[in-house]
Amino acid sequence: MPDTIEKSYRPEVCNVCGSQRYRRVHYFAEWNLGRDPVRDVSIVRCRGCGVRRRLPGISDEYEEIYHEPYVAQGRAIHPHQLSHFADLMTARLRKFNASGVRFLDVGCSTGRALRLAATLGFEATGLDYSQWAVDYCRQLGFETRHGSLIGQWEDAEMFDVIHCSHTIEHVPDPAVYISEMHRLLRPNGQLMLAFPNYASFPRWTLRANWGAWCLDSHLWQFTAAQMRRLLRQMDFRITSCRTLHGYTPDSALKKKVLDLAALFRVGDGCNIIATKR
Repeated sequence: MPDTIEKSYRPEVCNVCGSQRYRRVHYFAEWNLGRDPVRDVSIVRCRGCGVRRRLPGISDEYEEIYHEPYVAQGRAIHPHQLSHFADLMTARLRKFNASGVRFLDVGCSTGRALRLAATLGFEATGLDYSQWAVDYCRQLGFETRHGSLIGQWEDAEMFDVIHCSHTIEHVPDPAVYISEMHRLLRPNGQLMLAFPNYASFPRWTLRANWGAWCLDSHLWQFTAAQMRRLLRQMDFRITSCRTLHGYTPDSALKKKVLDLAALFRVGDGCNIIATKR
């Protein structure tokens, strides 16, 4: 097995850079936009790398209740997911006719990305912390493993594409996850990484009512710039980076403002395609 060791989440230490220095930048006496109310939670900013994290930590098993909204959506594919796959296929134009493309979805949930990858002709494999999600994807016919990414595959350079959508902000040690995804990718393989963008215009305007805080499950709050920097440090080349918003505004003016925010990389969500050097 690889020598990489996944550190547990300790809110007093930054697992991205190792610094123990931080300052509180947000405090929530109560936050009610998740599955359950969250009380007495802070977001602290690392004085080393600037990445923000939750204090105190939180444990979430991500079992059936967590996946209920995705089950209710059925086989629908979110437009943001479609745009991410469109970016992937653009990056892989020279390999468009490749066969035997191995695809791994880290945090596969109800298998929407696995189904989309299979439609594109990829050999799709899933991984999830949730045993319920693993069983669900296995019932769909996909090979799926349970638990952390670290130590799952001994051999390196096994996959052509790794998809990790809105998962990296949940894991205790994001840096080691990115390092392991780099190890598992074949040379010139693509990492599809999606996460909430802390440096977003909606977060700035909505403040505590920003839905993407997800204080009932998210440990980390990355900006698009911070994630691009981390990926480059891990020997990835950024192929594309876009931010998006998921709002249906009630006026043309609001739509224009949100579209412009996304264009200038201050939208709510960030989709990155990074290529292994």
